Amino acid sequence: MSQQVNLYNPALLPKPDFFTGKPILISLSALCITLVLAYAWAAWLASRAVAREQLSSSRLAQTQADITRLTQEVSGRKPSPQLTTELESIESLLAGRNEVISVLKSGALGDTKGVSEYFRAFARQSVDGLWLTGFTVVGAGNDISIEGRALRADLVPIYIQRLGREESLRGHGFATLSVQAPPAVSLSGETRETGDFLEFHMASRAPDASATGRQAR
Repeated sequence: MSQQVNLYNPALLPKPDFFTGKPILISLSALCITLVLAYAWAAWLASRAVAREQLSSSRLAQTQADITRLTQEVSGRKPSPQLTTELESIESLLAGRNEVISVLKSGALGDTKGVSEYFRAFARQSVDGLWLTGFTVVGAGNDISIEGRALRADLVPIYIQRLGREESLRGHGFATLSVQAPPAVSLSGETRETGDFLEFHMASRAPDASATGRQAR
């Protein structure tokens, strides 16, 4: 009687021992290499950081030196008397102009547009059969008097109504109004009445008001 033994049974195979000297030596060698590489990388990064810090310190020291130098130069300079005088003159001129602008905006001078607006108003509002011979603007538009001629007396109130539509004449009332025939004229030594037209005169004040101011004929 014979018995066979199965030598390929995994349970009968020898098991490797990882804690022997050779595997431990290989592991320690790999760990040492890794640590050396990591230290070298860290040292390189540290050297770069030190170089950047030194460069920043150098730039900061140069900037502080420039600031100190400029401060000393500025403190040592004296203002030019000519420039100071010119600056004071410009400031005085500017203050005067601002004061004039404030007065103009406040309306203390009355109408500051001149007589051009009145010319335009009289030119726009025309009535057939009526024409102006002159007008007077007194006290920057505070007092106005108008003189003219008309073929009929009823044309005068029509003209006054049209003038009231103008912005420059709005609010200017007329206290006096006279419409009359023109005075007698002498032709070849003869005196006769002219009845072809009528003369009118209207003013915002009575005739005894002050007549100083600007005139436009």
